[in-house]
Amino acid sequence: MQGDNSASYAGIGGIGSKIWPLTGPEIISREKLKTLRTRSNGPGLIRLAVHLTALALGVLAVYLSGGTPWLLIPSMLAYGIVIVLLFAPLHECSHGTAFHSRWINHIVGFAVAAFTFRPFLYFKYRHAAHHTFTQHEDHDPDIVPFPTSLRDYFGQIIGLSFWPKLVGTLWRGTTGRFTEEEREFLPKSVWRQVMLEIRLLVLLYVAIAAVSIYFGSTIALVYWLLPRVMGEPVLRAIRMAEHTGAEESPNLLANTRTTLANPLLRMLYWNMPFHAEHHLASSVPFHALGRLHDEVSPHLQCVSKSYFHVHREIIREVLRNGRAGATPAGQGA
Repeated sequence: MQGDNSASYAGIGGIGSKIWPLTGPEIISREKLKTLRTRSNGPGLIRLAVHLTALALGVLAVYLSGGTPWLLIPSMLAYGIVIVLLFAPLHECSHGTAFHSRWINHIVGFAVAAFTFRPFLYFKYRHAAHHTFTQHEDHDPDIVPFPTSLRDYFGQIIGLSFWPKLVGTLWRGTTGRFTEEEREFLPKSVWRQVMLEIRLLVLLYVAIAAVSIYFGSTIALVYWLLPRVMGEPVLRAIRMAEHTGAEESPNLLANTRTTLANPLLRMLYWNMPFHAEHHLASSVPFHALGRLHDEVSPHLQCVSKSYFHVHREIIREVLRNGRAGATPAGQGA
């Protein structure tokens, strides 16, 4: 069933999927896939309500800390983690699988993207390219080289490359000066739409900043910006675990990692720890990924017990290669 997975994005930016012939989805029968692909508004609305409740509790925790540092900082960190995990509904909405109704996918996708400083439409096309060329060293826009040192590893975790890319995306989208890489996954027909969305976002952010400065308010800073920044290393660690150390090959059974995370994280990350399953069949909604895991788990070649386990192995490999004076070839994220 290769037609179901990310290969359906073939042709984005004028690049054909034949240069990266993804394999793996064929292990899922048509009958099983048809059952799993059923979309519904209910599970997404319930999961969204849970996430919004967690956000509200985070706001309450920050407020009740009363500005006391030893209470405020952990409260902001916990709240920030919930904020950055909004990447999951953004991601799911970009696939159109969070909800059955297209308009709900669009509204929720745009809203959570804006809240996390991401342009939704731009992300949708970039992420499509990631699925089409998963782990391709030249055409996967989200591939990250395996850390060459502990310094490089921690740099990736704290977002030394992520934040410049994010700010650069907003700047280039505002000016219309897309890079060659971006022109690969952004069809020229959507440039104006992408630019319009990004310009509106930047205008919104500037307006919020101007109002905050005018009234001398720290609400946006304390309840949005700082927690958003503080939580990002957790998302970097999670996203690093999705592909780092897996094969740089078209084999989706080996180039993407599933992590057997705890139920709370699976809840707030909308089942995305079942990441290999998602890449095998990206049209399967988040709430059915557990059942898909039961179907394909015997075939998966990259499964980890926990995110802690993944990062322990990455650090061990970094230290081992540091002592040997070499970097493992063919490994990426």
